[in-house]
Amino acid sequence: MRQFEGWSPTALLVLLGAAATAAHAADDMVLRDLESKSPKKLSKPEATELLTGAKMSRVSGRGNVHHWSNDAGGSFVVSSDNRGAGAVGASGRPTTAPGKWQISDDGRYCVLIEWKGVPTEEWCRYILQTSDGYYAVRSDSVGTERVYKLEIKK
Repeated sequence: MRQFEGWSPTALLVLLGAAATAAHAADDMVLRDLESKSPKKLSKPEATELLTGAKMSRVSGRGNVHHWSNDAGGSFVVSSDNRGAGAVGASGRPTTAPGKWQISDDGRYCVLIEWKGVPTEEWCRYILQTSDGYYAVRSDSVGTERVYKLEIKK
């Protein structure tokens, strides 16, 4: 913390506020925010090739970090750090849950996660490839549709 020695409490609050605003802004991105990043919706074959065997991570809407690997057979085990607000199971301790994934006929990445102690999570999203990575989105045609950043590594 020596890098902050000599900083006034007000300056530190401004710095923390700016960081929180930037993090919140990233969470609230919508489809039109990606226009400058040349988004390309992946086709079913492209999504299948990219996501089979991929190591995935995301930050949930509650701020929890999730990691999983898509097995070729359509299953995975997701881990959550449960550090975000409203943590799964409300324990704040890391947890794991079984999941299933598939690519739908229209090319959406579909996920089912059977969390312990909270409702099952089920969703399908198109995968958009951009100049700075990958995003998931429910609809690829509504500019105000929220996008979700995914880290995808092979």
